[in-house]
Amino acid sequence: MATNRTISESDLSQQIKGTKGFEILEEKVAYKRYITVWDRLVQYPDGRKLAWDVCGHSTANPAFAVCFPFDTKTQTTTLIREYAQGANELKYTFAAGGFDVAKHSSILECARQELSEESRLTGGDWISLLPNDHPGIGELKWSRNRFIPFLVLNPVRDQHPKQRDAEEWIEVHRGVSISELKNLIMRGEVMLPSVQTAWMAIEYLKDNKLLLLE
Repeated sequence: MATNRTISESDLSQQIKGTKGFEILEEKVAYKRYITVWDRLVQYPDGRKLAWDVCGHSTANPAFAVCFPFDTKTQTTTLIREYAQGANELKYTFAAGGFDVAKHSSILECARQELSEESRLTGGDWISLLPNDHPGIGELKWSRNRFIPFLVLNPVRDQHPKQRDAEEWIEVHRGVSISELKNLIMRGEVMLPSVQTAWMAIEYLKDNKLLLLE
Protein backbone atom coordinates (compact mmCIF):
# COMPACT_ATOMS: atom_id res chain seq x y z
CA MET A 1 0.00 0.00 0.00
CA ALA A 2 1.23 3.47 -0.83
CA THR A 3 2.39 5.48 2.17
CA ASN A 4 2.15 9.17 2.94
CA ARG A 5 4.19 11.24 0.50
CA THR A 6 5.02 14.90 1.00
CA ILE A 7 6.57 16.81 -1.87
CA SER A 8 7.30 20.39 -2.84
CA GLU A 9 6.46 21.98 -6.18
CA SER A 10 10.14 22.17 -7.07
CA ASP A 11 10.61 18.45 -6.45
CA LEU A 12 7.74 17.24 -8.64
CA SER A 13 9.91 16.80 -11.73
CA GLN A 14 12.16 14.42 -9.79
CA GLN A 15 9.29 11.92 -9.62
CA ILE A 16 9.19 11.49 -13.39
CA LYS A 17 11.95 9.13 -14.43
CA GLY A 18 10.20 8.26 -17.66
CA THR A 19 11.43 5.85 -20.30
CA LYS A 20 15.18 5.73 -20.78
CA GLY A 21 16.36 8.07 -23.51
CA PHE A 22 13.57 10.65 -23.13
CA GLU A 23 15.13 13.44 -21.10
CA ILE A 24 13.19 16.34 -19.58
CA LEU A 25 15.41 19.33 -20.27
CA GLU A 26 13.20 22.00 -18.78
CA GLU A 27 9.83 22.29 -17.09
CA LYS A 28 7.95 25.33 -15.79
CA VAL A 29 4.41 26.10 -14.69
CA ALA A 30 2.39 27.81 -17.42
CA TYR A 31 -0.96 27.92 -15.60
CA LYS A 32 -2.36 26.78 -12.26
CA ARG A 33 -5.82 26.63 -10.69
CA TYR A 34 -7.81 23.39 -10.22
CA ILE A 35 -5.21 21.74 -12.45
CA THR A 36 -1.69 22.78 -13.37
CA VAL A 37 -0.30 23.03 -16.91
CA TRP A 38 3.46 22.67 -17.33
CA ASP A 39 5.51 23.79 -20.32
CA ARG A 40 7.89 20.83 -20.70
CA LEU A 41 10.86 20.54 -23.07
CA VAL A 42 11.85 16.94 -23.86
CA GLN A 43 14.80 15.59 -25.82
CA TYR A 44 14.12 12.35 -27.74
CA PRO A 45 16.68 9.55 -28.15
CA ASP A 46 17.30 10.71 -31.74
CA GLY A 47 18.17 14.23 -30.57
CA ARG A 48 14.92 16.00 -31.41
CA LYS A 49 13.70 18.54 -28.85
CA LEU A 50 9.94 18.96 -28.43
CA ALA A 51 7.91 21.30 -26.23
CA TRP A 52 4.75 19.86 -24.70
CA ASP A 53 1.81 21.01 -22.60
CA VAL A 54 1.50 18.56 -19.69
CA CYS A 55 -1.36 18.82 -17.22
CA GLY A 56 -2.18 17.34 -13.83
CA HIS A 57 -2.19 18.05 -10.13
CA SER A 58 0.83 19.62 -8.47
CA THR A 59 0.83 16.91 -5.80
CA ALA A 60 2.64 13.66 -5.23
CA ASN A 61 1.77 10.62 -7.31
CA PRO A 62 -0.38 8.61 -7.14
CA ALA A 63 -2.51 11.71 -7.56
CA PHE A 64 -5.88 10.06 -6.99
CA ALA A 65 -7.77 6.89 -6.10
CA VAL A 66 -10.77 5.18 -7.73
CA CYS A 67 -13.08 2.90 -5.70
CA PHE A 68 -15.14 -0.02 -7.04
CA PRO A 69 -17.65 -1.07 -4.33
CA PHE A 70 -19.15 -4.56 -4.66
CA ASP A 71 -21.89 -6.26 -2.65
CA THR A 72 -21.23 -10.00 -2.75
CA LYS A 73 -24.82 -10.83 -1.68
CA THR A 74 -26.65 -8.75 -4.27
CA GLN A 75 -23.84 -9.01 -6.84
CA THR A 76 -24.15 -5.29 -7.54
CA THR A 77 -22.02 -2.16 -7.46
CA THR A 78 -22.64 1.53 -6.77
CA LEU A 79 -21.95 4.12 -9.45
CA ILE A 80 -22.15 7.86 -9.23
CA ARG A 81 -23.23 10.23 -11.98
CA GLU A 82 -21.49 13.57 -11.64
CA TYR A 83 -20.99 16.80 -13.49
CA ALA A 84 -17.96 16.63 -15.80
CA GLN A 85 -16.90 20.19 -16.53
CA GLY A 86 -14.92 19.44 -19.69
CA ALA A 87 -17.76 17.67 -21.46
CA ASN A 88 -20.37 19.86 -19.70
CA GLU A 89 -22.36 16.67 -19.12
CA LEU A 90 -23.28 14.28 -16.35
CA LYS A 91 -21.00 11.22 -16.58
CA TYR A 92 -20.93 7.87 -14.80
CA THR A 93 -17.90 7.15 -12.63
CA PHE A 94 -16.97 5.37 -9.46
CA ALA A 95 -16.09 7.39 -6.38
CA ALA A 96 -12.71 8.98 -7.03
CA GLY A 97 -10.67 11.84 -5.69
CA GLY A 98 -7.32 13.45 -5.23
CA PHE A 99 -4.65 12.51 -2.69
CA ASP A 100 -3.94 15.53 -0.48
CA VAL A 101 -1.16 15.25 2.10
CA ALA A 102 -2.93 17.90 4.19
CA LYS A 103 -5.99 15.64 4.55
CA HIS A 104 -4.81 12.05 3.97
CA SER A 105 -2.14 9.91 5.61
CA SER A 106 -2.14 7.48 2.66
CA ILE A 107 -3.76 6.78 -0.70
CA LEU A 108 -6.00 4.25 1.08
CA GLU A 109 -7.30 6.90 3.45
CA CYS A 110 -7.97 9.08 0.41
CA ALA A 111 -9.99 6.25 -1.17
CA ARG A 112 -12.01 5.67 2.01
CA GLN A 113 -12.90 9.35 2.31
CA GLU A 114 -13.92 9.61 -1.35
CA LEU A 115 -16.18 6.56 -1.01
CA SER A 116 -17.87 8.23 1.97
CA GLU A 117 -18.16 11.64 0.31
CA GLU A 118 -19.33 10.58 -3.11
CA SER A 119 -20.99 7.16 -2.78
CA ARG A 120 -22.15 7.56 0.84
CA LEU A 121 -20.57 4.19 1.73
CA THR A 122 -18.15 3.13 4.44
CA GLY A 123 -16.32 0.08 5.79
CA GLY A 124 -15.84 -3.13 3.86
CA ASP A 125 -12.76 -5.11 2.90
CA TRP A 126 -10.32 -3.05 0.82
CA ILE A 127 -8.12 -4.50 -1.93
CA SER A 128 -5.59 -2.57 -3.99
CA LEU A 129 -5.80 -3.82 -7.57
CA LEU A 130 -2.13 -3.00 -8.20
CA PRO A 131 1.06 -4.35 -6.58
CA ASN A 132 2.15 -2.39 -3.51
CA ASP A 133 5.19 -0.93 -5.28
CA HIS A 134 3.30 0.16 -8.42
CA PRO A 135 3.49 3.94 -9.05
CA GLY A 136 -0.09 4.07 -10.35
CA ILE A 137 -1.82 3.93 -13.73
CA GLY A 138 -1.36 6.89 -16.06
CA GLU A 139 -4.60 8.86 -16.37
CA LEU A 140 -4.08 10.20 -19.91
CA LYS A 141 -1.32 10.52 -22.50
CA TRP A 142 -0.84 14.20 -21.78
CA SER A 143 -1.36 14.05 -18.00
CA ARG A 144 1.26 13.45 -15.30
CA ASN A 145 -1.44 12.11 -12.95
CA ARG A 146 -1.41 8.47 -11.86
CA PHE A 147 -4.13 6.66 -9.94
CA ILE A 148 -4.61 3.58 -7.78
CA PRO A 149 -7.72 1.43 -8.40
CA PHE A 150 -9.35 -0.16 -5.36
CA LEU A 151 -11.98 -2.86 -4.91
CA VAL A 152 -14.01 -2.66 -1.69
CA LEU A 153 -16.14 -5.66 -0.74
CA ASN A 154 -19.42 -5.19 1.11
CA PRO A 155 -19.27 -1.58 2.28
CA VAL A 156 -22.38 -0.31 4.06
CA ARG A 157 -24.38 2.92 3.98
CA ASP A 158 -22.51 5.72 5.73
CA GLN A 159 -24.82 7.32 8.29
CA HIS A 160 -22.39 10.21 8.74
CA PRO A 161 -20.74 10.73 5.33
CA LYS A 162 -17.89 13.14 4.71
CA GLN A 163 -18.85 16.51 3.27
CA ARG A 164 -18.63 16.86 -0.49
CA ASP A 165 -16.69 19.65 -2.18
CA ALA A 166 -18.72 22.78 -2.86
CA GLU A 167 -18.42 22.47 -6.65
CA GLU A 168 -19.58 18.83 -6.90
CA TRP A 169 -22.92 17.74 -8.39
CA ILE A 170 -23.41 14.03 -7.73
CA GLU A 171 -26.20 11.45 -8.11
CA VAL A 172 -25.72 8.06 -6.43
CA HIS A 173 -26.88 4.96 -8.34
CA ARG A 174 -27.06 1.87 -6.16
CA GLY A 175 -27.79 -1.73 -7.06
CA VAL A 176 -26.13 -1.60 -10.49
CA SER A 177 -25.58 -5.11 -11.88
CA ILE A 178 -22.36 -6.01 -13.66
CA SER A 179 -24.40 -6.49 -16.83
CA GLU A 180 -25.81 -2.97 -16.51
CA LEU A 181 -22.33 -1.60 -15.84
CA LYS A 182 -20.97 -3.27 -18.97
CA ASN A 183 -23.82 -1.81 -21.04
CA LEU A 184 -22.99 1.68 -19.76
CA ILE A 185 -19.33 1.16 -20.64
CA MET A 186 -20.20 -0.12 -24.12
CA ARG A 187 -22.35 2.98 -24.69
CA GLY A 188 -19.37 5.18 -23.82
CA GLU A 189 -20.98 6.71 -20.73
CA VAL A 190 -18.34 5.81 -18.12
CA MET A 191 -15.17 7.84 -17.61
CA LEU A 192 -11.90 6.07 -18.49
CA PRO A 193 -10.25 5.67 -15.04
CA SER A 194 -13.50 4.07 -13.87
CA VAL A 195 -13.55 1.75 -16.90
CA GLN A 196 -10.01 0.62 -16.07
CA THR A 197 -10.94 0.10 -12.43
CA ALA A 198 -14.09 -1.84 -13.35
CA TRP A 199 -12.20 -4.20 -15.66
CA MET A 200 -9.57 -4.94 -13.02
CA ALA A 201 -12.15 -5.37 -10.26
CA ILE A 202 -14.30 -7.73 -12.33
CA GLU A 203 -11.26 -9.86 -13.16
CA TYR A 204 -10.34 -10.02 -9.47
CA LEU A 205 -13.89 -11.05 -8.57
CA LYS A 206 -13.86 -13.78 -11.23
CA ASP A 207 -10.45 -15.10 -10.18
CA ASN A 208 -11.57 -15.31 -6.56
CA LYS A 209 -14.96 -16.84 -7.39
CA LEU A 210 -16.83 -13.87 -5.95
CA LEU A 211 -18.68 -12.97 -9.14
CA LEU A 212 -21.66 -15.27 -9.58
CA LEU A 213 -23.76 -13.21 -11.96
CA GLU A 214 -22.88 -11.21 -15.08
